Amino acid sequence: MPLYTFIGDIHSAADDLAVLLADPEIAATRLIFLGDYIDGTAARYFGHYTESASLAPLKVLAMISERVRQAGDVALLGNHDAFWLRTAHGDDSATATWVLNGGHRTWRKLGIYSSNSEHVRRALNGVLLKPYTDFLAHLPLMWQQGRLLAMHAGVNWQYPLTQQSPNDLLWIRDNYYDDFTTVGHRWHRNLFNKVMVTGHTPVQTFAGSHLGYLKMQADAQDVPRYLIDAGSRSGRFDGGIGALTLTADGEFVRAKRVIKSHVYDGQQVVTPAMIMDNEH
Repeated sequence: MPLYTFIGDIHSAADDLAVLLADPEIAATRLIFLGDYIDGTAARYFGHYTESASLAPLKVLAMISERVRQAGDVALLGNHDAFWLRTAHGDDSATATWVLNGGHRTWRKLGIYSSNSEHVRRALNGVLLKPYTDFLAHLPLMWQQGRLLAMHAGVNWQYPLTQQSPNDLLWIRDNYYDDFTTVGHRWHRNLFNKVMVTGHTPVQTFAGSHLGYLKMQADAQDVPRYLIDAGSRSGRFDGGIGALTLTADGEFVRAKRVIKSHVYDGQQVVTPAMIMDNEH
């Protein structure tokens, strides 16, 4: 039976991505990238000190496009990737929102040193960057195979899959995760009867979440949904790239995450001391 590995938000962490792709267990599966390949925070905060983290958006895009082209893997569009596309198409409001979400840092990594939206648009459509723009332009918003379903952010439960809006697929959060019709916290029931995998929101933002992924079920009979954004280049000390491997029927096989070029079990709690110990 084929295995599928879903890879969460990367946010310019080419070093961690290279380690993840070199893992033999992951390399033996088909990869589904969930988007957000660019942007990111160039720092990691440990509380008592801060260390720098490299950002390499073009290297990430090159690695993923090669996997799509040569290995037949799947790459989905994320909301940050959509900033690039909409800016390239002349959408000034998207450019302004991109700036608020780390666009300036990314532009410098792309060799763009002007904040003028027209200059940025021309650069994204210029000879050096247009191949990346074209690659992003062809990425789908959703992938499904049998019982498996993936998108960057989630779905709006009020609409069938065929009527989901790009904005919801790229941006939705709370209304996808939670059931607000009950007293107290409860995960929303999975209405599509497919094992769903998303990124977009770092698992560290959920209280009590210390693993590389989050499994969401309204009850034991509910078809599971997985959130696998492990906080790559989010500034969090344990931010890394999450990877979840499932069977074609959606059965859990394994989870991993790469933090500072070290592979951890995705079901393992990672402490600051563990990360610092791996530096020596």
